[in-house]
Amino acid sequence: MSRTLVYLALAGIAIILQTVLLPLVLPGHSKPDLLLVLVIYLGLHEVPWRGGLLVYLLGWNYDGMAGTFPGLNGFVMLGIFLAVRGIVTRVNTESSPLLLLLVAVGTVLQTVMMAFALDFFSQAASIWPQMAWQLPLQLILNFLAAMVLLRITVWLQRTFMPRRSLPGLRKLDSRYES
Repeated sequence: MSRTLVYLALAGIAIILQTVLLPLVLPGHSKPDLLLVLVIYLGLHEVPWRGGLLVYLLGWNYDGMAGTFPGLNGFVMLGIFLAVRGIVTRVNTESSPLLLLLVAVGTVLQTVMMAFALDFFSQAASIWPQMAWQLPLQLILNFLAAMVLLRITVWLQRTFMPRRSLPGLRKLDSRYES
């Protein structure tokens, strides 16, 4: 139960950063999707039922704070979570490059799923060109955010919890040390 509360707190911080602070720093519509990084981490290290329910709840919460279509982010985040869960038994979940690769793949999957859902329910506008135009910048921003979060997490673990292991960070990668 305490891990779930930690995940909820991290998601709350990510949502506040995404909706309040990052728009002040980064002009335009593109900003890193910190919640996507958390969803991919949950997909790699949580059991399907608890993680799936948590991810769906996080998506609905994000829609409640910053979304215009209720349930859209819940649907997309759950789809990404299930896609990551589908490959967990075949990959080394301790790998830092895997997390970065999955953030890139998750960004593309998120764009495709959102564009599909919005285009499916909308009759007025074509969503695909708008979303495809923003995809390269979103890929770069999400990848950089994941790298920064990985470095911060490794530093925090080494500084404040040297003897505890975080799921997925048991084998700390020396490339991400400061």
